[in-house]
Amino acid sequence: MLVVYIAAALGTSAAYDRVRPFFVFLIAAMVAAAGCGGSSNDSTSPSPVAFSFVFVGCDRVLAADATPDNPSTANLAQLERDFAEIPRLKPRPTIAFVVGDLVLGLNADLAKLRDQLENWKKLYRDSPLGHAHSIRLVAIPGNHEMLIGSKGSQTSNPGAEDVWLDAMSEYIAGDNGPGPGGPDELATDQSRLTYSFRYRNTHFVVVNTDPYGAVATVPVHWIQNDLDKAVSNTAIAHIFVLGHKPAFVPAIATSGEQSLDVNPANRDAFWSEMNLADVDGYMAAHVHLWDISRPPVPDMPDLRHTWQVIAGNGGTRPDPGWAESGATPYFGYSQVIVYRSGAVEILSYGRDFDPQNYLAPSDPAIFPTTLRERVSIVP
Repeated sequence: MLVVYIAAALGTSAAYDRVRPFFVFLIAAMVAAAGCGGSSNDSTSPSPVAFSFVFVGCDRVLAADATPDNPSTANLAQLERDFAEIPRLKPRPTIAFVVGDLVLGLNADLAKLRDQLENWKKLYRDSPLGHAHSIRLVAIPGNHEMLIGSKGSQTSNPGAEDVWLDAMSEYIAGDNGPGPGGPDELATDQSRLTYSFRYRNTHFVVVNTDPYGAVATVPVHWIQNDLDKAVSNTAIAHIFVLGHKPAFVPAIATSGEQSLDVNPANRDAFWSEMNLADVDGYMAAHVHLWDISRPPVPDMPDLRHTWQVIAGNGGTRPDPGWAESGATPYFGYSQVIVYRSGAVEILSYGRDFDPQNYLAPSDPAIFPTTLRERVSIVP
């Protein structure tokens, strides 16, 4: 269940000036890992830690709550808590993934999308996380960055991909993905929106779940080819995949519109390829809750290897179905710990909030962040 998308993009075809920052990051991450053995002394840990990372998605406000005094359109109270707490985790993560819907977007005025992204970046750069140079930030676009239109009927937003690629270029970790055309019949170049890379003995695949002209799909042919190469490499022990939209929406949810399941043939092929390749986990967001499941392959019900983790509880108002199910909704982030033994755990950290005002200030003394879930996904 781990969708590790570590930032050292060694193994991509980037030009030197693009690859060089990742070598710098890799050295910093190795130094940080050497000095962060907090989990190694935890009696519940299966073995010493190899590395860890965090991931979180959906921190934007609702359209009705966007105001001129918050040009980032992020839930400031929650995002600032995350940015302050993540660098203090033990073991310290080497990368922080933002799994889409950073900003409100969904606007034909691309200047507004760019302005929101620029202001989001300023919040990050001015934060403790932004100053933690051993932690690499990697951002993945969601439907709010890629699409336009109303809930349930969104379409591709012309020019939005270019805005994202330009504004968020320093937070993109690869460029070996599919170009236009090809067997996936892509309308635009997706090489820096869907791509893969190797970190240590782990292969990571990042997917854009809303490529232009093909909303709520992924380039299955490219993914299959990439996974086949990874499986044939005996040096690779883990494979993880990351994308904004989930393959399966929890039954309790009301906020999972236009997820990958609206195109079942594409979704089923995607899920089949991941399971056949023994992908450990697919991590997503989009649905405004936290959920973990291990769905079977639809046409092969006995094949159930890959975990799905939805971490869409970054700051957008939680899905009402979450509370109606009897659970206690919370905002927060998740940490994945990979152990030297090969075991993998996921820890979901969260904090309560004012249910009458999801944007209210979040005082740590009133709403402390605590461990809410701890799941072993690879024994």
